[in-house]
Amino acid sequence: MSSGEWIPASGEDDDDGDRSGARSAAPVAVPVPPADVLTDSEAGARPTRTTAVWGPAGSPGRTTVAVNLSVELALAGRRTLLVDLDTYAASAGVLLGLLDESAGIAQACRLADQGEISAEGVGRCALRARVAGATLQVLTGLTRSDRWPELRRSALDAVLTAAAEGWEEVVIDCGFSLEQDEELSFDIPAPQRNAATLAGLAAADRILAVGAGDPVGLPRLVRALDELDQAETAAGAVVEIVVNQVRAEASGVAPRSQVRSVLEHFAGDRTVSAFLPWDRKALDRALLGGQVLAEAAPKSALRRALSALAGTPQEPAEGRARRLPVPRRLLGAAR
Repeated sequence: MSSGEWIPASGEDDDDGDRSGARSAAPVAVPVPPADVLTDSEAGARPTRTTAVWGPAGSPGRTTVAVNLSVELALAGRRTLLVDLDTYAASAGVLLGLLDESAGIAQACRLADQGEISAEGVGRCALRARVAGATLQVLTGLTRSDRWPELRRSALDAVLTAAAEGWEEVVIDCGFSLEQDEELSFDIPAPQRNAATLAGLAAADRILAVGAGDPVGLPRLVRALDELDQAETAAGAVVEIVVNQVRAEASGVAPRSQVRSVLEHFAGDRTVSAFLPWDRKALDRALLGGQVLAEAAPKSALRRALSALAGTPQEPAEGRARRLPVPRRLLGAAR
């Protein structure tokens, strides 16, 4: 199947005069030539990076981070491919306003099973999305969660290897589960539902562990980081903690300091690379319009934080703030 380019709706009112703000009509797919990928000389000269966005169960915002991070990288002029590997609730395409019914990742895995996968092949399976004036290529996820057996681990490994050879930035939206217990039910090699997440983590140079900054999300993140330590990751892969949905209402006064104190106490020597503020209004505006934050709320604090996350990892600008008493609710939840 050829890739398609989604042309966003113009945003004009419908003929019936409806001004309710509902999402515009579905974009129209226009066939385009196979996407350009890095040539051999470019691949050797330009730095490439694979980033896996992962986190525990409970909707901490993995897909929101992965999608908007990909957009920010594309806006920075980097050739970027977003890969949806969530076998439980794939939704990266929906957040981008792509209503295509095909699963690009399944198509790419079929090519890999036939021994025909390459960077060009991945490009033919991907869609081009025009977002905020930049072009982002998207390998869309499964259209139904029961299709997960189509994603065999060996095929996924081949697809991700090919992707890393064809793009400067590959961003992988991973599922939450790191369990490998599916194979215990079989006497022969069999598909594993969590193979996609495990393959994404194993292929990544950079792993963003996303957790919610509240009394429920923080303990989940702490326990999940222990599980991540036991998972297969690439040699030299860097794990960065991203605390999402940070707000005083759920964490107390000076929420960043409170969250950092909890993680320093319970998560060892790990440091937080980014605090993403809670901005429900900006997220709802983007969701309703099938847009990303760079389009729906370009000046929002959340968009600025995600833009900074897309760059070179560095210590938060505010440095180590004065430690304040941590609310009992946060401490008790993380034990």
